Amino acid sequence: MIKDDIFFEDVEVPEIVQKKADSAFLTIQTERSHRMKDTIKKEQNTGKNQRGRRVIAGRLAAAAACMAVIVAAGALTGPLRGMLGHFGHADPSGTGTEDILLTALEDIDKIFTLQVKAAGSEEEQAVLLEEGKPLPVVIGDDKAGSWVFNGDEESGIVSYCISLPQLTCEGDEIESITYSVNNGAFQIVQPENEQSIIADGQLYDGELNTGSIGGDYDEERGGEPSRPFETLLYKSFTLNYDKQSDEYTWLNICNECSDSEDIIQALWGEHKTMEECNSGIQKMLDHTVITCTVNYADKTSQSADIKVDSRVMTRKEAGEPEEEGINPEEKITVITFELQQAAD
Repeated sequence: MIKDDIFFEDVEVPEIVQKKADSAFLTIQTERSHRMKDTIKKEQNTGKNQRGRRVIAGRLAAAAACMAVIVAAGALTGPLRGMLGHFGHADPSGTGTEDILLTALEDIDKIFTLQVKAAGSEEEQAVLLEEGKPLPVVIGDDKAGSWVFNGDEESGIVSYCISLPQLTCEGDEIESITYSVNNGAFQIVQPENEQSIIADGQLYDGELNTGSIGGDYDEERGGEPSRPFETLLYKSFTLNYDKQSDEYTWLNICNECSDSEDIIQALWGEHKTMEECNSGIQKMLDHTVITCTVNYADKTSQSADIKVDSRVMTRKEAGEPEEEGINPEEKITVITFELQQAAD
């Protein structure tokens, strides 16, 4: 006898795909629950057996769940799609199971992943950004692992500029990706007289007196850049799917925070502890979230949130390369990026 959950035992499904499948088929269960209530009411009036109807619905739900795992594993082919017709016609109630399944399967197909070049990864290797797993950016990378904090005791203002790791969004039928931030702005440093990778965007309304990260200043060129650079502030910007990064473009987040005397003391005060420093950075970031919105060819979209935070960890955990005379178990404060909300 074949077990009902054979697919769940034999197929390993990525967490984000499983959550997507769960969500999609919760919709199916809800839809069928409403329809079954109407069916049961009708059967009570006609004296039909209610239990038999529930068994049929249960079997269809199990078949749909197995189909979800096959789709999530990337094994949906023409013949399998043809099976949907069988499932639909197998429902004597005529409640449109096929339409519900097709809609759910199309929804599952729209799954995107966010990858980041993270600390500790091999050169040029991206790591999947996941919920519950804050990732420190690469230490010593040309465009990541850098930040500038400034504090003015007299005015009580602190500011920050943090370089973003190289984010890559992957998925099917994606046309573009839009990034927005809830605090401060994106600081984009790019060549002044060349084609920008920014396809569209909303400029930040105002000015931010923060540090800047970017440009390719080189001692071999006498400290001069290879080309003129410009710095722009955006509240949100859009990248084309096939052009998500550029060798000469730096993407940062920056902000100013007033009334921050306590943060200044936590970051620059005497006898500060590692934990106090980390707490000060977290308060300065103030729950900063970057929202990534994927725009599909059919004009629909999905979003996921990335929390920018800080964390105390060892140099080894942060992915710092081992150097002579430096203890890999020494604790440091690092900037982390964490997927906060899976794609809807």
